[in-house]
Amino acid sequence: MTFIQDLLKPGGGVALIPFIRGTIATLLVLVILMGIADIARIHMVVLASLSIGLLMSISWFEKAWNDVQRSRGESSSSNAAATKAGKEPEKTD
Repeated sequence: MTFIQDLLKPGGGVALIPFIRGTIATLLVLVILMGIADIARIHMVVLASLSIGLLMSISWFEKAWNDVQRSRGESSSSNAAATKAGKEPEKTD
């Protein structure tokens, strides 16, 4: 039950990224195999390009998410260091 609760928290859906990536990669493999088997070839080309686009967008989102998390970590650590030194922490709003 805690996994479901973690998913429902704000930002919790990021935990599903590996599962989503694996599902789309499996779809891509199946689409390529069906294209090779000459089953609705033009449709498989379109589906393959859509799958590749989805994989690229998931990678872009994950990179952007990690950059935001990293910048939040750096800003909170710099604010903590500034507070220790007696300086006023920077406001990032």
